[in-house]
Amino acid sequence: MSGLIAPGATLSARSLATELLVSAQPVRDALKRLEADGVLLGKPQSGFFLHNLTVSEYREIAQIRMRLEGLAVRRAIEHIAPAKIIKLKEINERIGRSDKPQDYLSENYRFHFSIYEEARMPALLAIIENLWMRVGPAWHHHPYDYNLAETRRKHEAIIDALERRDADAAEASLAYDISDATEKVVVKLPPG
Repeated sequence: MSGLIAPGATLSARSLATELLVSAQPVRDALKRLEADGVLLGKPQSGFFLHNLTVSEYREIAQIRMRLEGLAVRRAIEHIAPAKIIKLKEINERIGRSDKPQDYLSENYRFHFSIYEEARMPALLAIIENLWMRVGPAWHHHPYDYNLAETRRKHEAIIDALERRDADAAEASLAYDISDATEKVVVKLPPG
């Protein structure tokens, strides 16, 4: 999900099992599950490959994310406590201090999912997580010269809308965050 493994990279159950110090069967089962979820492509006698999303595939997932994550942020407004708002502000501060891509990706995930968990819709949360897993490999291509201050401003708009309990503004701010990030990612993806 974090984009650490490049799209198209081969994943072998045996080598992953050796690296993780576990038997190959549970790793193979996990890889098959990721294949069923659309994250990996399985090729007989070759192993598994991280799916290299095309521009149109990424944009399709981004549109779905905007709808589903918009629903999650709307529902979160009904439940979010002031302590969670404070936590979101702290996470956003850490995003502003991220000096490594992995730190940014981890904190960005934490920010978004801290909100979505407040929706109290476990099935929706699982679907959103699957979508993030599908786009994660594309983040390997994300141009990491992004503007941290701009990211923080986009997140501040979401936090402000949550604080005001303004569902329309929260959903619009979230949609802008996703669409803006999409435009930065798709420039590095294969056409199609």
